[in-house]
Amino acid sequence: MEEMLLKTPCSVAELVTALKGADTNTYLISGGTDLIIKLRKNRIYSGTMIDMKGIRSLEYIREEAGFVKLGANTTFIHIINSPVLQQYAACLVEAAGQIGSTQIRNVATVGGNIGNAFAGADCIPALMAMDAKVEVICSKGESYIKDIADIVIGSGKNSLKKDEAIIEIAFPIQGNRCRTAFGKIGSRSRVTIAKINMAAFIKLDETEERIEEARIFLGALGPKAFRSRIVEEALVGRTVSLELIHSFAEALTAQVDSAIAGRSSQEYKREAIRGLADEVFYKLFGDLLQEVK
Repeated sequence: MEEMLLKTPCSVAELVTALKGADTNTYLISGGTDLIIKLRKNRIYSGTMIDMKGIRSLEYIREEAGFVKLGANTTFIHIINSPVLQQYAACLVEAAGQIGSTQIRNVATVGGNIGNAFAGADCIPALMAMDAKVEVICSKGESYIKDIADIVIGSGKNSLKKDEAIIEIAFPIQGNRCRTAFGKIGSRSRVTIAKINMAAFIKLDETEERIEEARIFLGALGPKAFRSRIVEEALVGRTVSLELIHSFAEALTAQVDSAIAGRSSQEYKREAIRGLADEVFYKLFGDLLQEVK
């Protein structure tokens, strides 16, 4: 007889205990908006499900020792409404606001979004742009820090062992000269799944007119989100201006051509990303462009 055993830890200590018996038929759930669909699609009716949602101590957003820290059970609605994230990580707030429906944002969690490793996930490029790291705990009670890029290894694939779970995400607080933005192009007007998404982190120089540092991450252009050195090189050292929008769009088009050369979606995406370039650029520099005018 097939059956699904459900474990419901209420603390990190109980989670560690639950992970001790984890095997290939063990599934972690922290929101479950994607996992339940996967189980039904793959006709998985037996095994062990560890539901982390009862661990209330993993629901938080706080500043600590120069970092912003998010518990793995933090929902996207909490991210959207967080004054801390509105101040320090606009790109993450914007990304969270475009994930699924209101019902999904009320349930889905940041830890689950990373673990699910969907190629078009909106949260992942935003966190990467913020240089976020992930804390993972294992069945021995040991915890360690990993890069998101090392956890997300392909579409729907992560590098976590069966006895490992994400418990925290953290990124460094940046200075006043830093700006972030997120944008996406999707296939539907509501509950949009990304065809392309982009997160940008920009640091201006002391004049606040020239770009000193750039981190640009793109999603839905391959099996996982990736950093675009092509686009960053087109921005770093340049003065913010209307002319720079053209260079930004050209670099993004070149990146699309490089990432999906020969694919049927190439022509559409190389044009679509030019519109996304305008959106993200004005989010980043709209106030500076007004001053230029």
